Amino acid sequence: MNMSRTLAAPVTATRTAARRAAPWWLATVAGTVVLGAGAFFVDEYLAYLASSWLIFGLLGLSLDMVWGRGGMLSLGQTAFFGLGGYAGSVAAINLASVTGNTLVWSLPVGAIVGAAAAGAVGWLLFHGRLGALQATILTYTVTLLLWTGSISFSARFGDAVVGGDNGLSNIPGIVLGFGADAQGLGPQGTFACVLAVSALVLLGVRALLRSPFGTVVDCVRLDGPKTELLGYDVRRCQLVVFTLAGGIAGLAGALYGAWANYLNPSLFSAQQALLVPIYVLVGGLGTLAGPFVGAVAVGGLSYWLGGGVVGGQTTLIMGVALILLVLFLRGGLLGGLGRLWALRGQGGAQGKTRQAKTAMDVDLVRGLREGAAVPAPVLEIRDGVKRFGGVVPVNRVTQRFAPGRVRCLIGPNGAGKSSLLRCLTGTHLLDAGEIVLDGRPVTRWMPYRRVQAGVGIKMQVAQVFGELSVRTNLWIAAYSRDRDAAVADRLSERTLRALGLEALAERDAADLSHGEQQWLDLGMVLCLQPSVVLLDEPAAGMTGDERRELSQLVRVLAETAAVVVVEHDMAFVRTLDAEVTVLHRGEVFAQGDLDTLRQDERILDIYLGRQQHVRSH
Repeated sequence: MNMSRTLAAPVTATRTAARRAAPWWLATVAGTVVLGAGAFFVDEYLAYLASSWLIFGLLGLSLDMVWGRGGMLSLGQTAFFGLGGYAGSVAAINLASVTGNTLVWSLPVGAIVGAAAAGAVGWLLFHGRLGALQATILTYTVTLLLWTGSISFSARFGDAVVGGDNGLSNIPGIVLGFGADAQGLGPQGTFACVLAVSALVLLGVRALLRSPFGTVVDCVRLDGPKTELLGYDVRRCQLVVFTLAGGIAGLAGALYGAWANYLNPSLFSAQQALLVPIYVLVGGLGTLAGPFVGAVAVGGLSYWLGGGVVGGQTTLIMGVALILLVLFLRGGLLGGLGRLWALRGQGGAQGKTRQAKTAMDVDLVRGLREGAAVPAPVLEIRDGVKRFGGVVPVNRVTQRFAPGRVRCLIGPNGAGKSSLLRCLTGTHLLDAGEIVLDGRPVTRWMPYRRVQAGVGIKMQVAQVFGELSVRTNLWIAAYSRDRDAAVADRLSERTLRALGLEALAERDAADLSHGEQQWLDLGMVLCLQPSVVLLDEPAAGMTGDERRELSQLVRVLAETAAVVVVEHDMAFVRTLDAEVTVLHRGEVFAQGDLDTLRQDERILDIYLGRQQHVRSH
């Protein structure tokens, strides 16, 4: 979804990231201490209400992980919130008498149940490869089903009685001490406890999303297919984020039960499900701390107007707030402040001359290839067939691709060149035949597994992560290889120098020219250290000088890798000194060097459309 969001700083070096994060950690801890202490000097009722705002902020944080950072709007967070609340409260009712402490039972149980429920729903979402809209509808449906079911569900779990529409009562409040005589916390103590739990969860989530895993999560949101072409299991990444977010929602539900001492089916209501995105939008989508700001802002304004926690003014306030946000502050409160902070030092930068890419260093490129697999594996397709209804763009194709010489696939539009390449990448799965890599059948492998096995892929249109810097684009590709941050730092820096991208390292990829984005995409392939390289029209949109450099790069790659290039530009193909395969109607029509093929009248007829040809052997 194209909505403004503030991203965590890209991870390029672990120590630098840690230093930059330190002020944020200190500010969070200091704010927690000050607010927790200040709670004992305010009205008890206000402290009581503020505790609920923080709990809803924690629920909003779970959505911000999935939506703001994961890119999928889930309307099922209240389902996990309610399930965790009920389960945690049942545990507290039955087990608090054992230790006296309530949270030691309710919080873990609530988090586990919320995570388990989210994991089950997430598996259906991501392994079913549902689109964003379908996922939103499914999560909303889950919430409504639980709402309907909870109204009529009645059961007894030990001392806990769930009474359908009457809900669950007699939930013990927050008790931190141990022993039968442990005393429960008052409103101010409850606020301080909820604040501490919220701060710990927020710090943990932010640490996770500032790690390399968090950078991968950002990449999945920005371009999931490209992330998979870098060797990351996108579905697994999405499932991990969704499951963790469900655990946080379940934990928030358990806290809510301890705060309210009572739960009912309204936790699963449609209104409650729609309130959570509003908290996130008001505070700032993708900011992590924003949901707390949004929940406190909406709840505080409602309280100030006399509406209480969910008083009569709440709906009106939220409607007005959303209208104002859409018109004037689409990034939310924290998002707007973040943009103002970022604009502080840009006045002097506006007058600077735009830096451009410099020449490629062939020797440095050869140095990068020292880490590639030797000898490179052979990629084969055997009697491959791919159908799209009545169209057969790949029809019983058998080819063998080995290192030593570039292989070019040419043919008129509709010949099946790109379809064949997509079958080799795993983007399209064959309907018949097989694909073999280094003696292993990979026919049913998804693209990320093929990349992990040594395949580097560049599609026809440059695919870069526009909101991330050039350096981070290369870093995330390099990190895919060994999952070692230090190795990724070194490899991405060497690639910057080899391709002449050093001057552009800190620029957002979206600000690059088309040709520069093509080079960045090629650099990401280099960072994978592939032993098989698949390139779909890599010269598209490049200048003459850039094409000459690209020709050098492709020939250097072919020294240590099997390189397959789909290309329309015959002048560029000539510079590659490649073996050429001509495709026509999904079949291999001819094969040989370019000069020989240019003398074949049948091939000229195919390109000029002068007559129809049928293969003859």
